[in-house]
Amino acid sequence: MWLLLQRPGIRLLIIGLVVVTMQTTMFVDLRPFGVVVDLLAGFSVATAVAAGPEAGVLAAFIFGTMIDLLLTTPFGLSALCYGLAAFLIGLLKGSITVNQVWWLTLMLVFVGTALAVGLYAVIGTLVGQHGWIRPKLITEVAVSAVVGGMLSPVSIRTQRWAMKVERQQ
Repeated sequence: MWLLLQRPGIRLLIIGLVVVTMQTTMFVDLRPFGVVVDLLAGFSVATAVAAGPEAGVLAAFIFGTMIDLLLTTPFGLSALCYGLAAFLIGLLKGSITVNQVWWLTLMLVFVGTALAVGLYAVIGTLVGQHGWIRPKLITEVAVSAVVGGMLSPVSIRTQRWAMKVERQQ
């Protein structure tokens, strides 16, 4: 049993269960500016910032599949959008950072969360979902991005633990 908990995929499942539970219970009632915050997008991007683009895509697939099982939207849409955003932010972080600074990781999670939520609406519209691109989308993207950025110190530490990444100097 203990060896099973040492696997990053199992750790991501455990974190995903906790975050999905928070998103579908607490954050459904706690709506800043009338927006349901997409916590899983922020945690997917935080994985990419903490452990690289491939780890971000793995987390995005697990987290996106978990939330897609609960939604009535096209299956795989969340995993696709989270994965694209996490991969791009992971590549960006790997190409521009030499030293680790706290505000840069916060900004990367902020931008990545905004990208994931925006992509969700755009790709959802492309596959036939009507009414997803609307004026309130700007508020939804902004609120999710701000909350993702604010939670980035916690989410990055959590994802470093999940992916067994030692802190970079």
